[in-house]
Amino acid sequence: MEASAADQGKGCTSRPLAFDKMEGLVREMQDPETGVPVRCQKLFLTSIPSAFMGYDLIEWLMDRLNIEESEALHIGNLLCQYGYFFPVSDTKNLVVKDDSSLYRFQTPLYWPWQNNKMPDNVEYAIYLLKRTMRNKQRHGLEEYEMEALNSLKSNLKNKWECITLQADEQVKKAKGMKKCDKIVLDSQERAFWRVNRPPPGFLNSLEYVPIPSRSRSSKPKKRSIEDVQREVDFLRRCLDRTRIKMSVALESLMQYCEMFCEWDPMVTPPQPSNPWTSEDPSFWSINSPIVEIPTEKRVRRWAISMEELVSDPTGLQEFTNYLRKEYSHENIRFWLAVNSLRRSSQREIPQRVKDIYSEFLAPGAPCEVNIDGKTMERTQQELKNPSRFTFDPAAEHVYTLLLKKDCYPRFRRSEMYKQLLAAGVQPSAKKRFFNFGPGKKKNQPQALLQQQQSTAASLSQQVQQGSLAGRRRGSDRSLSGSAHELAVSGVRDKDLNRTVSHSHSQSNLSDIPYRGDLPPACHSKVAPSIWSSLDPPGGSSDEGGGQARSTADDVCPWDSGPPRALAPEPTSQVGRTSRKNSSQLDSGGSSSDISIAIAEVSTHDGSCTP
Repeated sequence: MEASAADQGKGCTSRPLAFDKMEGLVREMQDPETGVPVRCQKLFLTSIPSAFMGYDLIEWLMDRLNIEESEALHIGNLLCQYGYFFPVSDTKNLVVKDDSSLYRFQTPLYWPWQNNKMPDNVEYAIYLLKRTMRNKQRHGLEEYEMEALNSLKSNLKNKWECITLQADEQVKKAKGMKKCDKIVLDSQERAFWRVNRPPPGFLNSLEYVPIPSRSRSSKPKKRSIEDVQREVDFLRRCLDRTRIKMSVALESLMQYCEMFCEWDPMVTPPQPSNPWTSEDPSFWSINSPIVEIPTEKRVRRWAISMEELVSDPTGLQEFTNYLRKEYSHENIRFWLAVNSLRRSSQREIPQRVKDIYSEFLAPGAPCEVNIDGKTMERTQQELKNPSRFTFDPAAEHVYTLLLKKDCYPRFRRSEMYKQLLAAGVQPSAKKRFFNFGPGKKKNQPQALLQQQQSTAASLSQQVQQGSLAGRRRGSDRSLSGSAHELAVSGVRDKDLNRTVSHSHSQSNLSDIPYRGDLPPACHSKVAPSIWSSLDPPGGSSDEGGGQARSTADDVCPWDSGPPRALAPEPTSQVGRTSRKNSSQLDSGGSSSDISIAIAEVSTHDGSCTP
């Protein structure tokens, strides 16, 4: 009796206080006058006694606690997951819905932490075994319950006879109950064990807390004078502690971010490509832990600090090779041996301590490390009780004074590091398949000049070969409606006694018919016919040229030729026109440009007669 009372008191101290508040709220819900309306409900053809709907519960919580709908729904879900009421139709998902779903209050016998204890495995075994003795179609066990029953049967072999007897007595007692009471009892038991033994993958709200919370019955521990003095000393040390200003901390943080910005894959894209998006494993092979030739970016990171160098396996290997050339590699070997000792198993530590001491610290050791006398004395004291931290003072002395302040700066200034930096791999970005994204833009004036030169060359070649004779005007590759085409087509149509309509398509002037397309008898009539075709009825040639200029400028103002006042005189420079004047054929702006183009074609042909 005393042991059970002690266990009961111990269970009472570990009961969380939140259960008291939830039980008080549930008792208010069950009040017949001011609580949630509970009545007999019908679900299809079945009559369910003492049930309530989901929206009635949500409205009651909103009115009682003066909260919003979302908060009331959250509190209702918590109460359902802790087992204070359960859904009638859905026995797996303990969720409250704001609709006409039916729920029933759980009997106080099955409330969580009732009688100051949690259900044990014996009670769960009795419940499962009792269901196997009843109708399998209605009370059959699920797969996870069958596994739990087999496990309990193997673990509780010495109590299994007693468990079987209790299950038989409960089944016989249930046979004498009414059908309605039997259905209610089965639903309550199933809801209780659904909360305390949930299926795999479902939330367990009653999971055991490792550290029990304090309860009202626990008495505060009396503090002694030593405890108070210890707290006062701790607070005094906190007041004397030097603190850094916020501005200084932010500046150091900004400097750190700027320093490592180049190696941050979120800021600087990795080279040659991001393996997570491009599925190219080149990044992993280039930046593997041990490589023969590291990248330049990786070597530059070694110069930031000693920690960056030794944390990289390739950097540590190169640093060891440098120290071996300098005949001081015993320092890095001792430091690595001490780090390996810290991660060794407990049974290997005594032998590892002896090996390290005999190799690096003993008098006349093959790789003796140079440490001061004070550190050596402290190490000798630690050797009396060897542990994984015996050589920490010596390792700290070697790392700080010998490696970090002496060997590391010499490594950064050495020719070996400069050669590694010069021979470092520089991966280039992969070329995009469709050439999307930002890239180097070509020089626009230079590209335009190259395009004009290529157009002029193809034009002269086609004129010589007479390949333009077979093409008709008005095709999709001609620029109909320009002043030059109007002039040439007017001469051609006049001699051939036919009229050709003009199209309004836009392209370059490489397909306009020239000297080679006209009959030989019309060569001397080209110039007069041009001006006659350009003169509108009742107007002069200048006005017609001005009209053609304005039309071309409106269509392509950036390709128009020079102003009329700045146009070269065609009378004195007809024989010396160069190839670059062919670029003016694209303008179609003035009559002087047209005459220069026609004169150039005539000179190139060499058969024009005055």
